[in-house]
Amino acid sequence: MKSRILLLALFVLCLGFASLIFAQSFETIEIGKGGPPKWSPDGTRLAFMSGGWLCVRSADGKGELKKVAEIRPDFFEWMSDSEFVVYEREYPKAESIAVMPRLGIKRITIDGRVTAVVRDTTFSKISPPKITKPMVLPDGTVGYYECEGGFKDWGCNVFKIIKQGKLSPDSAKKQWRCVITPYPTGDIWVESIDHSVKKQVTSGDQKYYFPRLSPDNTKILAGASRYAAGLVILNLKGELLTDLDVDAREISPGLIAGGEIVGSTWAPDGKKLLFNLTIEDGHFTYDKDIYMVNADGTGKVAIAANPDDIEKDASWSPDGSKIAYHSQTTGKIFVAKIK
Repeated sequence: MKSRILLLALFVLCLGFASLIFAQSFETIEIGKGGPPKWSPDGTRLAFMSGGWLCVRSADGKGELKKVAEIRPDFFEWMSDSEFVVYEREYPKAESIAVMPRLGIKRITIDGRVTAVVRDTTFSKISPPKITKPMVLPDGTVGYYECEGGFKDWGCNVFKIIKQGKLSPDSAKKQWRCVITPYPTGDIWVESIDHSVKKQVTSGDQKYYFPRLSPDNTKILAGASRYAAGLVILNLKGELLTDLDVDAREISPGLIAGGEIVGSTWAPDGKKLLFNLTIEDGHFTYDKDIYMVNADGTGKVAIAANPDDIEKDASWSPDGSKIAYHSQTTGKIFVAKIK
């Protein structure tokens, strides 16, 4: 164990020297403590979970922390600058591993008013959920799927709108998303929310996972399932545009460093990306840093790269000028100004 720690320290030291060459200096402020931060649509505030409460704080770190509502969300997102949508597990009686929670979707205003949208009364140990997590579409429409089969997207054909965005209901449902066909095929498709448009992007032996469609619907960021898993960008024909060259590499016996698709996001203008660089041994994560890179693979810089700190859950401000993230190690939330 000591030798592994020494090797890790040496690698981090080398990585630190490399970062001096490629890194930029970003103005960073601390916002508070909590879970993954999410930007309000106007980019002035951040919402996050802290101590069982949905909290809101100004993105400039000024003003008081506002506790909005005490909840247990599997998912939450801003619906507008004054309202949230929440996908929550509610326990009907004293919490116990023998008690199955109820799944429900709620609307919560910034002043704490709660309105139930739908509740899945069929969820049990033998009946999977029949409502999906809410989705916030590019035009601002918010909705969810009702599922006949109740397992992920199987039988999820009915999209229910909770809040209308800029587009009409029919037009909003024509917006695209990326999906992966179930194992063992694992191919990427793009489809409209109402499933009326479907286009297969990849096929063959090369498999991908967690695809993210670019804001202009022309490119796809995905994890590549190969000997040394990495991150790639494809066009809608499935052709390789960019290999980000962050494949998993063994840096010492049993110790792996590489980029991961989980947490990777497109900038609002589609010109840059965020991704995590992780050092782990298959069981334990020793370090996780946040990097920014141009969509063509150039200009890789560290946004947050403190040794022995798990920095993750980075998200772009709506105008792409700032990045919010949090440290899993310390619980602190930060905002870095990049423009």
